[in-house]
Amino acid sequence: MNLLWTILLTVISVGVGTVLCFWLIYHAREVDSSVWILEHVACPIIRIVVLLIVVAQVYPVIDVNSNSVEFWKLLSQRGLFNDLLNILFFAGLLLSFIPLVNHPVFALPIQSILTIAVVFNWQYADAGSSLQLLPSLATTLKIFAYMLLAYFVTRESSIYLSRRIDRRFALDGSIRLVSDAIYLVLQIPVMLIYCSFLKLQIS
Repeated sequence: MNLLWTILLTVISVGVGTVLCFWLIYHAREVDSSVWILEHVACPIIRIVVLLIVVAQVYPVIDVNSNSVEFWKLLSQRGLFNDLLNILFFAGLLLSFIPLVNHPVFALPIQSILTIAVVFNWQYADAGSSLQLLPSLATTLKIFAYMLLAYFVTRESSIYLSRRIDRRFALDGSIRLVSDAIYLVLQIPVMLIYCSFLKLQIS
């Protein structure tokens, strides 16, 4: 995995996805029902696709002989892409109803780890019960510590950026999209930590 390329592609894909959501909501703001559908259906799906793009770049850490193309090839088999998209969408929907974990600082790492765990399980299904998908205590503590750092970084930066965007485009409440975009970029270390945990099982 090329870390610089991964960060660059992450920033680009997150930027494109966020701008697309802003554009859709901006042009549909006159119709409340359309805005609701965009915020609760279209934008979450866009966010999931962006998340998959990021995961595809980090996932090869598990096996240095693989690459992101193989990740997409795996998902193209037997409709696995649609299955994963549905799993992540309904997981996000479920998380939104659970207090505390509905916050992006928890929800996005959970979705990131779930994505990697599902793909890893599909890829190494032959290993059977020997696979441990739940992160160890040490791995969990590392992820949690990083989540706290990501929270403080995002809290400070998203307020400033969202205020500027709201003024520029006459919007109200862009902070959620801005926060999600920053959290998505900051998911790379979480993915690396979890992928390193999984790598130990097949080494």
